[in-house]
Amino acid sequence: MAKEIITKERLEDYNAILRDMKSLLERAKLQAYKAVDNIRVQTYWQIGERIVREELQHKERADYGERLIEKLTIDLDIQKSILYESMQFYKTYSIFHAVRGELSWTHYRELIRVIDKEQRQFYENQIIQNGWSTRELEKQIKANLYNRVKRQGKLVITKPLQLTIRPEDVFKDSYNFEFLGLKGEYNENDFKKGLVEKLEKFLQELGSDFFIGRREVPVLIGGNYDKVDLELFHAGLMCYILVEVKIEHFKHSHVSQMYSYLNWYKENKWGKGQRSPIGLIICKSKDEETVHYALGGLREEIFVSEYRTKLPSEKEIIKRLK
Repeated sequence: MAKEIITKERLEDYNAILRDMKSLLERAKLQAYKAVDNIRVQTYWQIGERIVREELQHKERADYGERLIEKLTIDLDIQKSILYESMQFYKTYSIFHAVRGELSWTHYRELIRVIDKEQRQFYENQIIQNGWSTRELEKQIKANLYNRVKRQGKLVITKPLQLTIRPEDVFKDSYNFEFLGLKGEYNENDFKKGLVEKLEKFLQELGSDFFIGRREVPVLIGGNYDKVDLELFHAGLMCYILVEVKIEHFKHSHVSQMYSYLNWYKENKWGKGQRSPIGLIICKSKDEETVHYALGGLREEIFVSEYRTKLPSEKEIIKRLK
């Protein structure tokens, strides 16, 4: 009799655990779906930004955008409608931080069809407050809910909080390039080649919202061609980031070189609605006093960081703390 009670209790315990496990797995599955969809939203915004930026650079050619879409559709094996929707997504939400993480890509596909900004914000709030599915959103837009609520005098639109990103919050004082696996002596070309070959890890180390542009960008100054090591674009700052990598100690000349690149970009590539381009010089080492006097009034335009090819030992960390 006692044995039967123990067996029954064990089964009851198991059923409770089973329910908990199912609940945890379902929650994890929903979180995974949401994470994947957030990545899709970010990716389509980046695709739209990249195509629109390229189209603007060739605006003198009326058919350039259409030809670009045609070629990308074939080479990427992607639907043309996705590329056009990505472009419209970027044009509608040109500031990335206006994109709300609570909304899915299918929500945004409907919202980008709403031309009026106030209406879009109204429907964004309704989705979040009421947990609308995309089908419900489409239904309410067709039923003209916004105008009905407005006529009743009950329209209240709360704008999402916009976070102001400062350049000094974006760049690190030191970057860890241990992933390059460099040992012994190496030259600057090998170092840059390693960064490009492991570009994904390089971007992860730089931080979020950095998008790759081009490498070794030609800059024509005084009849001579020079090359910027790497051109990036930052969604939060809405500007080009020019990266120069040096395997030597920081020098004053690095600043003058970068400043000339920034001035060239301001005159030749700076687009409407963008912040002025920013320079990032990554050196093997730097002296803070030298950096201070070399930058002068350029501290908001040029940032100087160190890189490390291996993490410091415990002894080195303690020594620095002292």
